[in-house]
Amino acid sequence: LPGGLVGTADFEHDMLTGLTGVAERIQELDMICIVPAAVSFEGQPLLDYMMLKDGHVVPARSSIALQRGENNDTRWAPPVFDVDGVRIAVIFDLDRELEMLPTGVDLIAYFQFNAFDMTDRETAAIAAVRSGAYRKIASKRSVWFACMAPVGAYDESVYTGGSFVLDDCGRVVAQAPCFEESLLVQEIQRGVMLDALEDHELPEFRSEEWLWQALVLAVRDNARARGASRAVVALEGDLPSSLLAALAVDALGPRNVIGLVLGRNRIFTPAQEEAEAARCAAVRAIAERLHIRTVERDAPDAARVLDRDVSAGDAERLRSRALGLMLEDTALELGAMALSPLSKTEYALAAPALSGGYQGDFAPFGDVYLSTLEFVARVRNRTSAVVPQELVTLNAVEDCMERVLAQALSTLDGPVDMLDRAAQLLGGLEPGEVDGALEAHVDRNQSFDDIPMAAGKPEACSLLLMLVRQGEAARRMLPTAPIVSARSFAERAWPYMLAWSDLGLNGKERMTVDSLARAEVRRFADSDTGDRMRGEMMGLLGELLGISPEQMEELRSEDGQRRLHEGMKKFEGEVQDAIERMMGGQGG
Repeated sequence: LPGGLVGTADFEHDMLTGLTGVAERIQELDMICIVPAAVSFEGQPLLDYMMLKDGHVVPARSSIALQRGENNDTRWAPPVFDVDGVRIAVIFDLDRELEMLPTGVDLIAYFQFNAFDMTDRETAAIAAVRSGAYRKIASKRSVWFACMAPVGAYDESVYTGGSFVLDDCGRVVAQAPCFEESLLVQEIQRGVMLDALEDHELPEFRSEEWLWQALVLAVRDNARARGASRAVVALEGDLPSSLLAALAVDALGPRNVIGLVLGRNRIFTPAQEEAEAARCAAVRAIAERLHIRTVERDAPDAARVLDRDVSAGDAERLRSRALGLMLEDTALELGAMALSPLSKTEYALAAPALSGGYQGDFAPFGDVYLSTLEFVARVRNRTSAVVPQELVTLNAVEDCMERVLAQALSTLDGPVDMLDRAAQLLGGLEPGEVDGALEAHVDRNQSFDDIPMAAGKPEACSLLLMLVRQGEAARRMLPTAPIVSARSFAERAWPYMLAWSDLGLNGKERMTVDSLARAEVRRFADSDTGDRMRGEMMGLLGELLGISPEQMEELRSEDGQRRLHEGMKKFEGEVQDAIERMMGGQGG
């Protein structure tokens, strides 16, 4: 839903005014048009669809809901309308609305609302049909099924297109291309066997391929939204920045991409000199392969800028800030969008270290974990080997992960032995372990004890989760990123003042509100049963002893219960004394 726009009266007015103009135009063509829209209904956001018919705009779901009255599931059952003898039901939520579908429907018109998620093939529309998705909806109900899949980026959401039509046997009779706008026309003919596409003619969902094309759309549409036709990428000779440059070229073309190269001046040893030479070679290689021009800048001397001797960590931090400053300056000078190579791993762990400097306008990999970039690069290199092969390796990913973990540790404060222990814990982790734990915690919302790493390396797992929590406020200062996972950080925002970290149950039985509530209900039920039994016993005693109803009511009162309890205690004592006297007399 488009955020606060739903409740903005003037936006709603202008939208309806524009749709009215369309309705008047298509009236001349004898057409009916259905337009999905997020609206405000009874003070709440609602996915409605506007029917443009006879020159009028009719908010169909809202109108029918008002006619149905009561606010229950029946009120929101999919409305059915007739167009030239074809009964059509429009739905937005397959899981919920299919069960409420009335009988006698000829065509289900499904407007895809969920944006692309690389872990959910059904968000790729036609690409999911080959593996069996959607077919049973049509064949089981013997209805035609039309999926209208949006295409393009809308703020953080990305849609990959691929609309399609299934006949009432579940066969694909029409499909639109993926990743591009297209007009799809199909006549609905009940009881007529039309030509259908074979499975091998349908696109097959491959996660990394769809992810790459979704990110291309995200970069292209975000640049247009910002009024920019060019992009600047800081080339560092590593996997993320090299892959980002390739992405920018695929989205905007090589003439519209500029590579920013920042030199290093703190080179003191032959090993450092060799590493810098290798980095420069990788930068030149990626620029040449992509046919992009570069802008070279020199990094400032940290000692001279700060007028003191600086550590290696301080110098690297200053270089990072200088790179951000020059990236921003270059983007402003050229009227370009500054792209950031930050991955979801950095958003998770290193946000406090990164938020102090400029990181760019848009981070295409901000919802993609670092270890995934290797596989994405392999897929991209199948088209043309633009990313140097030495960067598409586990060793290259390990180098990047080492840098990310160092950035994360640099923001920790505490005794030296504690910091050394933290470095030791994180230093022994593989990239896949780190990203696997983060994916389980962030994307799938798993509890500590359910995260695979927690079983063998609980301390390291606890530290990772603590770093994620610690970066909540700083993460909101980083560039926006497209949402392409099951749950992005934009969707998973926690209170940034939260002082709680998930450390597991430590062997304790899990407590839940549901279990406590059910136990309380059982306790009340047992208490009611006990009270009822006591009442029945009191009634029986009253009849035997000739106690009047008024006296019984007094005995049931709180004061009467107290006096009865005291009397019973006294009676029990007298009986006990009598028994003891009797026993004593027999013994004499």
